[in-house]
Amino acid sequence: MLDAFLNKPLVYLDQKLRSVRLLSGIALVIIGGWIIWVAANYKELWFLNIIGIILIFFGLLYLFLPGWLDQISVVMDKTLLSPDEIVISIRRSLGIIFIIIAIYIFYSAYLMAG
Repeated sequence: MLDAFLNKPLVYLDQKLRSVRLLSGIALVIIGGWIIWVAANYKELWFLNIIGIILIFFGLLYLFLPGWLDQISVVMDKTLLSPDEIVISIRRSLGIIFIIIAIYIFYSAYLMAG
């Protein structure tokens, strides 16, 4: 019952973004271009080119092919792999890992304070 309650969408992002599609597309293209410009000026940040290209790609999709983004949304809304089943199956292992991490954090905080 809790699972059904928590799996309900709170906000439909597609409907919210559809009203500001033009502004979102322009913003994504500008930000993507700026990121690529920064990556061109600083050679050690070469990986930012990938992020910039992705932003420009989706910005252009928002501007020129908004119907295609709706189709992507429909495909992405289908559940391919349920995270609930994964978490339930590894809950003990995950719990032990979280407890070990918590102990390490408290131990590190104790050493830093003392």
